[in-house]
Amino acid sequence: MKSRAWRANLDLRFRYDGVRTIIDRRKHFGPLRIQKPFYPPDGACHAYILHPPGGLAGGDELEISVEVENQASVLITTPASSKFYRSKGPLTRVSNKLFVGDDCSLEWLPQDTVLFGGSHLAQSTVINATPQSRFLVWEISSIGRPASGDNYESGDLDQFFQIYIDGKPRLIERQRWSAGDSILSSAWGLNGKTAFGSLYGFPANVEVLRYSREILNKDGFTQIAATLIDGILVIRGITMDAVELKNAFISIWCQLRRLIAQLHPSPPRIWAT
Repeated sequence: MKSRAWRANLDLRFRYDGVRTIIDRRKHFGPLRIQKPFYPPDGACHAYILHPPGGLAGGDELEISVEVENQASVLITTPASSKFYRSKGPLTRVSNKLFVGDDCSLEWLPQDTVLFGGSHLAQSTVINATPQSRFLVWEISSIGRPASGDNYESGDLDQFFQIYIDGKPRLIERQRWSAGDSILSSAWGLNGKTAFGSLYGFPANVEVLRYSREILNKDGFTQIAATLIDGILVIRGITMDAVELKNAFISIWCQLRRLIAQLHPSPPRIWAT
């Protein structure tokens, strides 16, 4: 029997209407929605992306496009981890395209990605911004489910991340590996850790980098490091527990938010549930 793959897309545009940030365009196809936005006192529009099936299997495809315009401030997250199930061969594909205009702020903070053993994921995130944009973006992933006996004995990941400023590439990264590859066990790679992630902030300078390193030292995040790449703050971490890494990133984000996004710390309510 031929498998029935889910294909879905979500197209959103946000703008400031003179009072607050509103959703100016909302189009969807398939099982992908956005919850009614929240407006906490931080001044940003908080939006939660919902994927009702709860996980993705081989052949499933998700495409998300977000535009932030006209001085809007937006925080986008998800209510739970994204699960990628075992596949007999077909790829699962996820594409995120993020556009941030002048004097706009986007925080793209999805909860973690769980790679089940036997999953085959191709994930791409592309950010197009301007020198006057502001954004904080993270990606957090975990490999297998050791507590359930899933030690990721098979599977592969192709993860592509790109940042363009005024149409010019500023940061391009790609990791591509399969279960058993040396990058997962070697000291120069994940060193046997099962959770990894990166947090990106723009604009950033040496003062932002110095402050970020102070945060890491003060809070004892020994397996998380910060660097500055062409005006972009890059913070990377590895742990044995995705929840631990997510909580560390939340703490770092709260302390950096005012500096980069020019907004008061205000974690989404969904993170506390």
